[in-house]
Amino acid sequence: MARTKIKSTGGSARTISALSTTTTANATALALKPSTLAVPPPMLETADAHSMWCMICRDGGEGPIVLYECNVCPRIMCSKCIEVPDSYVNVVQRPTVSFLCLACHSKATLKSLAPFYGFYTGSLPSQGGKEVLPSFLHLNGKYEMASSSIMAAGPIAFIHFILGGEDPICTLVSIICKFLETFYPNGGFTYVEVTFNVASHERISEYELSQVDRVVHITQHLGHNGRVVAFFSDHSEQDCGWLYAGQAPKENGSGLEYVAMTVSHVLTTVLSAYSTVLKNTHIVFLVCGSVVAHSKPYDQLMSAVLHFKFASAIVFTAKRFQPLVASNFFLAFAELVLVEQLCVRKTFPELLSLSGRLGLHTKVILMTPGPH
Repeated sequence: MARTKIKSTGGSARTISALSTTTTANATALALKPSTLAVPPPMLETADAHSMWCMICRDGGEGPIVLYECNVCPRIMCSKCIEVPDSYVNVVQRPTVSFLCLACHSKATLKSLAPFYGFYTGSLPSQGGKEVLPSFLHLNGKYEMASSSIMAAGPIAFIHFILGGEDPICTLVSIICKFLETFYPNGGFTYVEVTFNVASHERISEYELSQVDRVVHITQHLGHNGRVVAFFSDHSEQDCGWLYAGQAPKENGSGLEYVAMTVSHVLTTVLSAYSTVLKNTHIVFLVCGSVVAHSKPYDQLMSAVLHFKFASAIVFTAKRFQPLVASNFFLAFAELVLVEQLCVRKTFPELLSLSGRLGLHTKVILMTPGPH
C-alpha cells in the first residue's frame, strides 16, 4: 500500500560557508540598513480602539445586543453576559456614564474585594465616580480569563518567512491565520508570506528589492499600536545545523540543489529588511532540531534573537520536526498570547499542558531576553 511521505524540516544540503565577494558585502550592508528604505509614515488606524469580542462569551454584538466598552482598557462586555436592569438600559449608555470591565474591576479590588457595579457617573470609582445601578451586576457565564488578558483590539500583522524551492515545507501557519482572522472582522489582521531564496548574490539583491513594498504595507497596517507575530519555516542541514538559504546551480551544472549557510548569514539576510517591524515580536522557528543540537548554530540563533530584539523566540529540538504535531500548541499560543495578550513566559507552562502529546515528539525551547 502506497503511503504519502511525511514532510519534516530537516535534511541534507550542500553547505557554503559564505558568499565572500564584493557583491555579497554590498548586499549584506544593504540588508543591515532597512532605515534607508523610503517608508512613509503610518496611516491612521482603521481598527477599532476596543476589541470586537466580549471578554466572557467571545462573541460580537448583533441585533439588540449592546457592547459596553471599558474606559480603562480595550476589553468589552456584552448585554448577554451582564444583566443590566431594563429600566437602566438607556441610562448606562449615556455619554456621561463610564464603564469598568470585570477584569479591571478585579485588578482594582484585588486587596479589598468589592461587588461589581460596572457603570459609574461622572468618572471611574478611583476618581470619585458613583455607582449608576442600585445593585451589583449579575454575570451570565464563567469568567475564565486572567485579569491581565486584554483580548485582541489593535491591528496585527502575521509575517511568514518560508524557504522557496521545489520541495514545499509543510506548515500549519494557514490554520493559525484562519483562527486569528475571526477576531479581526474589520480588517485588523493581515498576512504576509515572504518566500526567500538567498543562495546567490543575484538572489539576495532580488530578495532585498522585493521586500520594500511589503515593509511599507505592514508599517501602514500596524499604525501606532499594532503588533507583529512571525514564523520562520526552513530546513536545517542535519550534519552541521546550518539553515537552507535556497537553491543554486549544482557544481556540475546539471540542475538545482539546496544550499545551506550559517544560521547568522541566513537570518541576517532574510530578516534585516524587516528589522523595524520585528522589534518586540514573537517569532517561531519551524526548523529541525539540528540547529539546537550543534553549539555554534545555536549560539548564532540566540545572538539573532538578541540582535533583532524579539520579545520571544520558540524553537523545537526534534531531529525531524513535524510542524503538524504542534497544532494544539500553536492554537493555544494564538488564543492566549496573541488574542488575550498574556505574557508568553508566564503562559508557557499552560501552553505545554494544552499540547497533547507534543512532548513525545519534541522538547520546546522558549527564548526571552533577560534583564539588562
